[in-house]
Amino acid sequence: MTAPLPPGDLARRRPRVVRLRAGTVLHRFYTAEFYPVFFDPSRLGRLNAPDGSYRVLYAAREPYGAFAETFLRNPGRTLIDTSLLRRKAYVRLEVTSDLRLIRLAGPSLAILGATAEVVHGGLPYDVPQAWSKALFEHRFRPDGIAYYGRHDDEGLCYAIFDRARASIREIQRELNLDQDWFWQLARRYRVGLAPG
Repeated sequence: MTAPLPPGDLARRRPRVVRLRAGTVLHRFYTAEFYPVFFDPSRLGRLNAPDGSYRVLYAAREPYGAFAETFLRNPGRTLIDTSLLRRKAYVRLEVTSDLRLIRLAGPSLAILGATAEVVHGGLPYDVPQAWSKALFEHRFRPDGIAYYGRHDDEGLCYAIFDRARASIREIQRELNLDQDWFWQLARRYRVGLAPG
């Protein structure tokens, strides 16, 4: 079964909201050669704009949610390749003014007319991107979408729209991931380093 498209009356529905207060810390793994506060303009991300009319930054509430969405994209793999580890970096971001994100999870799925398949289904991303666009245009003018990750559905993730760009700032960057804190995250998933 495929995920449903946004209903025609979505604009009249009252979605549940996740509030990110000023001072909230977000977590993100990113490609090290790029700037870490990156609002993606492409059509490659699950909740990116289908027409490029806005950009999206992906982050998570907890480090493990960001880890799962970055390093567990190939289900069943238990080893992280050293070249992937070298290409990635980690950043802690701070929310500098309150943000409101539409909750695309839990009871809010039924309220909106969605199912968990919207954020948990595989390629192509036409349906989740249609939801992203419809929620971006919702009369609430949300700053993004809160949803549970596909690779660890205990990890709350955020797709933040570029209208909130001025409310996100970098507070700490780690370019070397081969550290104890990183491997403690990996241990949660029984994942290790591939032999070099």
